Amino acid sequence: MSREIKNVSYDYSGQTVLITGGSRGQGRAHALGFAKAGADIVICEPDGQFDSVPYAVGGPDGLNAAAAEVEALGVRCLPAVCDVSDATQVEAMVDDAIAAFGKVDVLISNAAIESIASVVEMEESAWDQLIDVNLKGAFLCSKYVAPGMIERGRGKILVAGSVNSHVGSLKQAHYVSSKHGQLGFVRALAIELAPHGITVNLVCPGSIDTPMVDGLLRSKDGEWLGQLADLTGPWNLFEEGVQLQPEEITAAMLWLASDAADFVTGTSLTVDAGFTIK
Repeated sequence: MSREIKNVSYDYSGQTVLITGGSRGQGRAHALGFAKAGADIVICEPDGQFDSVPYAVGGPDGLNAAAAEVEALGVRCLPAVCDVSDATQVEAMVDDAIAAFGKVDVLISNAAIESIASVVEMEESAWDQLIDVNLKGAFLCSKYVAPGMIERGRGKILVAGSVNSHVGSLKQAHYVSSKHGQLGFVRALAIELAPHGITVNLVCPGSIDTPMVDGLLRSKDGEWLGQLADLTGPWNLFEEGVQLQPEEITAAMLWLASDAADFVTGTSLTVDAGFTIK
């Protein structure tokens, strides 16, 4: 159950927020959070399954269902079928968003995939696919959204990183590499876009209760989980064993996209219940 966050409010009326991977988990929470604050929303998912991950990804049914949830809050929502690792599809999605709403004020590069394999066992295709979605996807979305922001002299780009943007993890060299790469990308892009009034930041969650995490964990036996727990200990210093809810991450996104964070750029905001300070 999500925690009610009190005494905080935002007004994104008249703004458009594009959220990749927006129909499930963190992406869905972000879409609903910004919609409640008055923003029009663009969400995307790929059309089909990635063969390197053991859980369901994408598909129009979930995309349309999430769009209906968003529109029930009284704002407009454009659902787009898009694989963020494909430049042609990303460019078309951004063009459609601008045609529908006139602009994109906030980009949240949230789409990601995750799998478990040692370096020795990992297929090259699994490495390539994960890096393409997680890291190249953030690049492509920024590439096609940034020109409109530059023209207006304002914009917010947020990338959904991970605690693995800062620390390693057992049998996830590809995932950790993608998340470390996102941190470097954000720092470099922030320097490029600062003269145009655009901020670029990374939000790094710990273990979150999402379909991706659930699907990943259920696909493995207890051996990997046991090894990971032995290496890392509890992921939540406040409530041991309890995963954070996606809305906790949405709260960070709402702040970083707001006027209150106009001078916060090139940084990494970790929302992990203290995991990385141990």
